[in-house]
Amino acid sequence: MTDSAVQEGSLTIQISDRAGSRVERGHLWVFSNEIIKPPADAEAGRLCRFTSSGRTIGLGYYNQHSLIAGRILAREVTEDIEALVEYRLKRALAQRAPLGEGEAARLVYSEGDFLPGIIIDVYGATATIQSNTAGADLLLPIIESRLPVLFKETYGRELTGLVVRGDSPIRKMESIDTFVRVAIGDEAAMRDVRFQEGGTQFTADLLEGQKTGFFLDQRDNRDHLVWQLEGAKSARLLDLFCYSGGWGLRALKSGIEHVTFVDESAPALALVEKGMGLNGFSEARARRINRSAFDYLQHDNDRYDVVVADPPAFAKSKKDAPAAVRAYEKLAKLAWRRVKPGGLLVICSCSYQVSEDEFTTAVAQAVGKEKGLAQIVHRGAQASDHPVLLSMPETRYLKCLVLKKVPV
Repeated sequence: MTDSAVQEGSLTIQISDRAGSRVERGHLWVFSNEIIKPPADAEAGRLCRFTSSGRTIGLGYYNQHSLIAGRILAREVTEDIEALVEYRLKRALAQRAPLGEGEAARLVYSEGDFLPGIIIDVYGATATIQSNTAGADLLLPIIESRLPVLFKETYGRELTGLVVRGDSPIRKMESIDTFVRVAIGDEAAMRDVRFQEGGTQFTADLLEGQKTGFFLDQRDNRDHLVWQLEGAKSARLLDLFCYSGGWGLRALKSGIEHVTFVDESAPALALVEKGMGLNGFSEARARRINRSAFDYLQHDNDRYDVVVADPPAFAKSKKDAPAAVRAYEKLAKLAWRRVKPGGLLVICSCSYQVSEDEFTTAVAQAVGKEKGLAQIVHRGAQASDHPVLLSMPETRYLKCLVLKKVPV
């Protein structure tokens, strides 16, 4: 550890040897019970030097109100935070190059890109910065000023829109206020941003849409499903928890006959309708059902060649995990009944608190109780522009199983 100067007025916070050892092995969080003699009344998100047994462990944010009290920004302690943030942004953007005009991608994935609490997504020429922590909020002036410049340097084109969102539920755990604002562009335009994935056109509301406007993390898994559907022109697909139709619209573009979109959110289905129009899909090729997915499955008797069940997180914290496992088993059971013999079930979990083994076991139990046989034809995770740190399993959260219903 090079022990160069820290920003003037920054804190020095001692952490336990256990936490210090974990950070040195590459983990970027320090929990509140690992802080020795917590400083009183420190500003939330304050930059600090973390030390353990007399040695400097790293530079990061401190928030006494959060269970994750420390988030490591760098192992090297530096006084030039602006240069450090710019370096992180440059490296993250370079890793996503080349990026085609009109495409969407995650440009910065929080700890995965060593910018804890910061998410940056781009949709065509419009980007969204999502700040999830108090420390990330204090970096926003640097990021907002440098991102448009670095975007043009990296990809050779201008950012015409920029939204800054601080409305994630995580902020409640950080004890900080929520906000959404437009930094570049027109507010009305930010509610109808056009982009494409796999040749399919989509629209997103970057001010009020879920996540930052779209579920970019499923891109690689959607690519796999499109590959599976090659030549299946007469196939019919059920897209549960469809939101703006990421799975179903990609499937229609691949040439399948029909998709039933189900979501309890009317605004989500309005986005699906816009997407149908953008791609020139006939209304005869789709149904849009404004209903709870569980309710629909319990009352619908149709069978489909493909059923996609991609729900929101069932577990927000560890205490929710047992109930979430039961919910995944119930969802798998109901969805399995709707799959034709020889068809596919795509079922996903974005609950980090439910492990891959727990999720797979819940799905296996559901299929077993239905006396079914399933082959795993694909086991997926979040898209490659959501990099996972080997030293931080928390950065890997998405699980995706594609199961073939073996005729018996």
